[in-house]
Amino acid sequence: MQCPYCKSNESKVVDKRTTDKGNATRRRRQCLECSKRFTTYERSETLDLSVIKKNGQRESFDRHKLRISLSKACEKRPIDQDSIDNIVGEVLQRLLALRRNEVESHVIGEVVMELLKGLDDVAYIRFASVYREFKDIHDFQKEVLQISETSQFDARPSKDTSAWLSVKEAVAIFGLPERTLRRYISQRKVRSRLENRVRLVYANDIRPPKNDEKQGVWVDVKAAMSFVGMSERTIRRHVAQGKIKSSLVNGKRLVYVNRQS
Repeated sequence: MQCPYCKSNESKVVDKRTTDKGNATRRRRQCLECSKRFTTYERSETLDLSVIKKNGQRESFDRHKLRISLSKACEKRPIDQDSIDNIVGEVLQRLLALRRNEVESHVIGEVVMELLKGLDDVAYIRFASVYREFKDIHDFQKEVLQISETSQFDARPSKDTSAWLSVKEAVAIFGLPERTLRRYISQRKVRSRLENRVRLVYANDIRPPKNDEKQGVWVDVKAAMSFVGMSERTIRRHVAQGKIKSSLVNGKRLVYVNRQS
């Protein structure tokens, strides 16, 4: 493999991992001549697809072009290269599932936007501004309002590092099973971000809200029985139905009860 810096053909592999959802092998190489490091990818080429552009012209699908577009949208966001490669891989899998030799460019754009929307709101807006050709600030405002309505949270988390914990720290502190916590992350019930390839979670989304002394308090299910005069089974059924607010802290289910109940 030729070094992109000194053009030497002598290099060694210093790191190897599977990426693109198992469809590619990423190798980190070091040149034996100049000691510079560079990355190479090995993958099978199985997609013979033409893209129909908005003006009717056709061109071959370019994986590299898609990756560049995603990298620009995700620039300076807490998104690593593996996540971008996974999006590219998911787009390819969906295009293959269409079983077509030609596909309109807007189909690819909508797939990418759907995947970005679940990954990072800022990257989504950036990509949408180019793909949908925003004309002015009103187009941006309309898209931001739309994504705000579907967001699980009303406000962005603060940058207070004490509020951010690694997944393993959160598991140890709150007693929440790691599988459950990661499910909450994927469902966007708990905010998260990547920092130095470590998944961090926003601790305040795991803790229950502070008690409102005028209206109600957070108590465990047993204590709630005396507050509301219901059986444990009834309380848990109301929690499942969303009639009673609840939160899981240190492995214990807490419910919010009104002091006037």
